[in-house]
Amino acid sequence: MNQKAWLALLTVGILSGGITTSAQKLYPVEGPLAAHSPAPVYTVNKIAISGIESLSKKISVDLANGEVASGIWTIEKRASSADTQMPGTAASYPPQPNLAFAWDTVYGQGFYVARVLGGEIGQAVLKGNKGTIIQLEFLYRNRTFGVAVDNKGNIYKLI
Repeated sequence: MNQKAWLALLTVGILSGGITTSAQKLYPVEGPLAAHSPAPVYTVNKIAISGIESLSKKISVDLANGEVASGIWTIEKRASSADTQMPGTAASYPPQPNLAFAWDTVYGQGFYVARVLGGEIGQAVLKGNKGTIIQLEFLYRNRTFGVAVDNKGNIYKLI
């Protein structure tokens, strides 16, 4: 979306009172970044504008060295079945149909099947301006937590 269109969309949202924003954090729990002391913490910014479904859900993550990864988040009506990817391998790099392996890595074995499978989830694939790709998922009804993976072998806790 070009900058003028986004600005117009933002203005309409502000005037109509239908804008919501939130900021969350990504904490690396497994992979190369988790080994750093202290591990980096990244800020996730979500913006939603009511009434404009396809263009209303922008998301970005401020990464290291000035990189910004951005995209659009969507709501999946039902989380799909669990997959068996091995965390931190090339096969687990985004995009994936779901992040079952990441949910279980972050919150404990069986968490995806017990708490996520069959529910509404928010999903996004973000592309950074320096090559990083991040896929994230969060519980839609309880947007306070979720998970993410990147194309560098990291798994993150989203809170």
